[in-house]
Amino acid sequence: MNKEGNIKNVSFKIDADLLTTARSILKQNGYTLSKGLTLFLKNVAVREEVPLETEEDLENERLFLQLKNEIKTSLDEVQSGSYYTDEDLVERYGL
Repeated sequence: MNKEGNIKNVSFKIDADLLTTARSILKQNGYTLSKGLTLFLKNVAVREEVPLETEEDLENERLFLQLKNEIKTSLDEVQSGSYYTDEDLVERYGL
């Protein structure tokens, strides 16, 4: 599977932003894009399965991380004293 003389160049189209993000993350982990894709394909070949989450799973994960970040931001604001008290809301909205 890893013969030096048996190398094939592959080209494909990909979203430019996705490529930039993926390349950056791979680099942070010590991989080139080529090495990362080669490692992925080796995993597919050895395990005889595709170790990927579905588009729906990825979207759910993205939304979860976004919500987690929003909650952290809100907690940071509360801890720094940036919030409305019950009295503030009564005065502001006449509740």
